[in-house]
Amino acid sequence: MPDFPHFILTGNGQPEAYTAPGGGSGTFTSPPRDRPRHAKKLLDEIRNVRDTADQQLGKAPATSDLHFIPVVFEGAADADLEIDRLENRTQGIRVVNVKSEKSRQVATVAVPKGKTEHFEKRIEQYASEDKDSGSPRHEELVTGISEIRVAVLQDYYTDSDGEPPSRNEVIWWEVWLDTAAVTSAVEDFRTQTAQQSIQVSENTVRFPEVAVVLARTSLNGWSQFPGLLNLLAELRRASLVPSEFTSLPPSDQAEFVNALRERTQYARDDAPAVCLLDTGVNRGHRLLEAAISPDDAQSWKPDWQSEDRQGHGTELAGLALFGPLEEVLLDDTSVVLAHRLESVKILPDDGANEPPDYGPITVGSMAMAELRAPERPRVFCLSITADDRDQGLPTLWSAAIDQACAGAEDERRRLLVASAGNLRSDLGVNYPDTNHLSSIQNPAQSWNSLTVGACTSKVWVQEEGLEGWTPVAPKGRLSPASTTSIAWEAQEWPLKPDVVFEGGNYAKDKSGFVTGPDDLSLLTTRLDESGAQLGISRDTSAAAAQVARIAATLQSDYPEFWPETIRGLLVHSAQWTSEMIEEFPRATRKARLRCYGWGIPNLERARACATNIATLVIEDSLRPFRKDGSDIKTHQMNLHPMPFPADLLQQLGDEEITMRVTLSYFVEPSPGRKGWTKRHRYASHGLRFDVIRPDENLNQFRTRITRDVWEDRARNPGGAVADSRPWELGDDLRRKGCMHSDWWVGTAGTLALCDKIAVFPVTGWWRERPSQNRYDRDARYSLLVTIATKRTDIELYAAVEQAIAVPAAISVETEQG
Repeated sequence: MPDFPHFILTGNGQPEAYTAPGGGSGTFTSPPRDRPRHAKKLLDEIRNVRDTADQQLGKAPATSDLHFIPVVFEGAADADLEIDRLENRTQGIRVVNVKSEKSRQVATVAVPKGKTEHFEKRIEQYASEDKDSGSPRHEELVTGISEIRVAVLQDYYTDSDGEPPSRNEVIWWEVWLDTAAVTSAVEDFRTQTAQQSIQVSENTVRFPEVAVVLARTSLNGWSQFPGLLNLLAELRRASLVPSEFTSLPPSDQAEFVNALRERTQYARDDAPAVCLLDTGVNRGHRLLEAAISPDDAQSWKPDWQSEDRQGHGTELAGLALFGPLEEVLLDDTSVVLAHRLESVKILPDDGANEPPDYGPITVGSMAMAELRAPERPRVFCLSITADDRDQGLPTLWSAAIDQACAGAEDERRRLLVASAGNLRSDLGVNYPDTNHLSSIQNPAQSWNSLTVGACTSKVWVQEEGLEGWTPVAPKGRLSPASTTSIAWEAQEWPLKPDVVFEGGNYAKDKSGFVTGPDDLSLLTTRLDESGAQLGISRDTSAAAAQVARIAATLQSDYPEFWPETIRGLLVHSAQWTSEMIEEFPRATRKARLRCYGWGIPNLERARACATNIATLVIEDSLRPFRKDGSDIKTHQMNLHPMPFPADLLQQLGDEEITMRVTLSYFVEPSPGRKGWTKRHRYASHGLRFDVIRPDENLNQFRTRITRDVWEDRARNPGGAVADSRPWELGDDLRRKGCMHSDWWVGTAGTLALCDKIAVFPVTGWWRERPSQNRYDRDARYSLLVTIATKRTDIELYAAVEQAIAVPAAISVETEQG
């Protein structure tokens, strides 16, 4: 345990009723429309769909004998398509999928036969009836539609590349089955594919309202599948994974390896572990054999050998255990390890998995490690990625990870560290513009994982034969191979990566030719037929392994901490380099976040406080929603009093001090591509934090946060005090995803007045889809608060410790006025 451990506050949250104040729904501005002509066009189209659907759909078995008419509503270029208004569950009308085509939204909707009149009536009312405000009825719905037609099989293809494969191309598909409409969809699908000799994966991944199975055939093959659209929600290409590794031969280093082995104290068998989901680990390595038992080296397929034939997993094992070996090999001090290693080999030695079931393989491999040692704390490390075609969109793989991390099926939360993925071509060409346009790769866009990009401080090219070569990346900037989310169009998606870490650098000559010198890489473990035991690693895989090492160290220091807390501490400790800030000044800090996340995590900051630094750790939960009659409403927030040493802070007055707040939680995913509008959100729920402002009392703070304290529930009393604190990010930037971290620098006197924090819910599909019966679930979270001063002579830690001994209480009466 560190000398200055974090303060752990239990029972700190005080629940209160919560109703969102609301800011109004905004004013709808109608795009220019010739109202009669637009209505007539859409009426003609919906009636044509009604009259000719059977004839049009009878051309292929996939669209025959349907229980509904699949209807496509194409959006207009100058207006939003109102996805939620296209759905009417009481009449059985449901949105099946939503995708973007040429900047327009296109929705496929299943309309029961005889129910197209639902849309006819709305279009007729738009044409002839006005609301009290004078605007046309159903204006928001109708003006956003540019065309209505019968859907065909290709409309169920929702990959972000937009273009389905050629009709005869045989590939692995993700088949997203609509279990909300047909509860036996998976069983029916498997029965019919067996009859048609279509190869199908044994695995099924289930989410609310959909289940996903991999199958191998062509688009023509699907068109011959009887009644496929009765079962289908979406078709996507399955993700294929390349097997990549580095293999630069080192010189003879056995003497250094043996010396390090002799002065290393390995952790006990029940210590926390980094579980590598990769190409396996070679246990025969002198530095690794005592850290991973034979039973902890497993493989996904029983007939695979658990040894690493490619080298990638063994490279990462050294980094996950020791960090870069160049930092410890030449030292003569003892090395005491607090964590161990586990390995589940998820890639075959040759080729790729068939079928490419990487979602079930990843989750199943996590379960294998847990079954082997169920009581051992662990951090999973995944440094295998597919491609970048799903930019900022959920995939089967990323959603399966989100579901496993959230414990949606077994109530067991998990921490998974994922590499962001590397450039596959043009490495070092037009750096860093190419990186900014190259998307983080599947599955690293997952909400609940800790996604790690790569930065570098390695800029000295000293290798013989490379005289005159220069580093591609400047010191303190992005590694040349690392990907970002700057170009993501789905701006509601989380900020990724979450953090960055050392991933090495590349060098280029005067002609622009790029290479990867050993001295710009990270030294790590290797074992091959030549007997070499040291090699190099680099890029986001190496960065992720090092961050997983920090996470496992934290888990050893604080074995009872939740995965959400460990993830939160890594982000909470992260900082940008001055070079990162220079590259993206304050005006472009959104791009800085999407390039570097919250910066580089620091082990010492993450694991301990200091005399002048105090970190408070709160693990708590609230129930976001409740059922009120037939409605689901927001339910609860928590108020957290902070044990700040008010007397000391007031004495310090204008002394500069920093307050940082981080909120970390996991969400349950709903990954079907239906536009992620109000009713079809990806996340089960959201949480937010707010800190009392220095110029408002507790009653004003409550009034600003929740409608439940208003005398007139329909009328906001107003009078909110402006926030004078210079938050680094602000509410708009920090609200993305399920990791929220922000800080401000001000005076100690101001901080003394900021001793209350509210954690409250925002909506999600738990609320918007009551049929799933998730509205009465608790949502747990980790709240981290640090106050710090640069002056080491200020005993801030001791003062907080004393304040904790006298518990703070929240009382409206004592704080009004």
